[in-house]
Amino acid sequence: MSDKRSQPRKICDARIDIINADTDQVIGSLVNISNSGFMMITNQSLPENYVFQFKIAFEIEKDDTQVVQVGAESLWIQEVEGSEQCWIGFHIIDISDSDQKLIDSLIGNWKE
Repeated sequence: MSDKRSQPRKICDARIDIINADTDQVIGSLVNISNSGFMMITNQSLPENYVFQFKIAFEIEKDDTQVVQVGAESLWIQEVEGSEQCWIGFHIIDISDSDQKLIDSLIGNWKE
């Protein structure tokens, strides 16, 4: 799979839940993120080329969690060999300015 990202991705070094905004159920974990997209790992079957509404719960400090809401389109899905999990790449298509600023500030602290 070729890398078509226009912005560098930042790898998450802690578990960050991705939550279905409609059901409030955790559906996966954030693997990496950029200003325009992210990848998650999940054991749920999700469709490709589909728009989702997610909440991403970032723990800022021990007792301080900030929740970012995004509309994101699934661009690709790749099964994890020997597992029931899969990687899914998303393009962020809807995010508030304040949530975008929060992501920008948080990913500045993570490694590439």
